[in-house]
Amino acid sequence: MKLVLVLLAAADLWAATDPKAAAEAGEGLALARQGKYELAVVHYRAAIALDPHLPGIDLNLGLAYFKLNRFREAAAAFERATQAAPSGFQARVLLGMSYYGSRRFDAAAANLKLASAQQPDNVELRYKLAQSYLWSRQYPEAITEFRFLLAKDPDSAPVHVLLGEVLDAANQQEQATAEFEAAAKASPREPDVHFGLGYLYWKQKRFEEARREFQAELADQPRHTQALTYLGDAEMHLKAEKSAEEHLRLALSQDSNIRLAHVDLGILLANRNDADRAASHFREAIRMDSTKPDAHYRLGRLLRSMGREQEADAEFAKVKELAKEEPQAPLIALPGIERKQVP
Repeated sequence: MKLVLVLLAAADLWAATDPKAAAEAGEGLALARQGKYELAVVHYRAAIALDPHLPGIDLNLGLAYFKLNRFREAAAAFERATQAAPSGFQARVLLGMSYYGSRRFDAAAANLKLASAQQPDNVELRYKLAQSYLWSRQYPEAITEFRFLLAKDPDSAPVHVLLGEVLDAANQQEQATAEFEAAAKASPREPDVHFGLGYLYWKQKRFEEARREFQAELADQPRHTQALTYLGDAEMHLKAEKSAEEHLRLALSQDSNIRLAHVDLGILLANRNDADRAASHFREAIRMDSTKPDAHYRLGRLLRSMGREQEADAEFAKVKELAKEEPQAPLIALPGIERKQVP
């Protein structure tokens, strides 16, 4: 974000304060301007110890913490700054961004909303507000913000993608698909846009279209593990078993902890009567998440075909305990924070 990262000037604010506090604050400011934020924090805190009411010191301290990605400490400093000046735009935005950085998205949205009321046409600010609504699952508010952003820039692929994510989370699947299709049309090489569209097709069991989109993602990102995994799964449904196995194995060679790939490979190997290796993949899937019934069921069937009735019955008993609709994983992870784990 380039919204408000501006250091305060010391001369006018600190000239009439306690000389020692002003000297510490001035030294902190000089160090911050050199990018030495750790040292700046030491001097800012020393200034606060001498004069807790030094004008602007909490904002400067918060900025130093913010530059160090120490978002919780930054938020505490910006809270004090906003208490001292509730209408201050800079402190309010940075408080919201600090909450965002520490994943406190409800608090981020509340503060960024207050800031956006002061600058309603600030597109970058509204974008962060929209994301905060999304990650805090305030879907109606997120939809409103993303639609505002699309009115400003109808061809913004990132906004179409995030609006699609909101709509998908809100179970508006048809509209979500339309947004991802618009994103792919506007910017066909946008990272994750083809994967996201393919994932939505996959959820709708439109496997031929899903395969096309996963292949498009891999054309630009050949090591996209999620695209490889879901491509393999789509190909299984399309009876392209040889290609499916190749893609699933390639995905596991990049990340051995992909549950879906283990389940699918277990199915493929079981179909070829390679029971021992199939069982190994099913057991690995269970190790990764024993609360999902699919791998227990597959392993139970396999064990029964091997004449191991007692072990099979144990797996089927587990299936009965767990049988319920499995929630779908979120489509895309928090930007710049972490990527979604393939189920």
